[in-house]
Amino acid sequence: MVKALIVVTCALVLALGVVPLAQADDIKGTIVKIEQPAKVVVLDDGRMFQVKKETVFMIESKPVTFTQLQPGKVVVIQSGVPVQFKDGKYIIIEGAPSALPRSN
Repeated sequence: MVKALIVVTCALVLALGVVPLAQADDIKGTIVKIEQPAKVVVLDDGRMFQVKKETVFMIESKPVTFTQLQPGKVVVIQSGVPVQFKDGKYIIIEGAPSALPRSN
């Protein structure tokens, strides 16, 4: 009985320790613009994220698709690719700290 309790306690500690790591890359912001052809979402602080196959969007804690996004909505983006607009196209920012706002 004591061994079972120890095993369950260890399992809970390990499980709870993993949750914050999984959410470390979540990006939250208000959508100001959606570039459909480029599949880019622009947030109110200037950050821009391109959608990839693994990207997940959450609005009011519910998953939504890229086509359901609307300006003015607060969104959480998981696995978005940080980009910048340069010379008329979106360019991936290599090694960018995506959780930090862009400087103006």
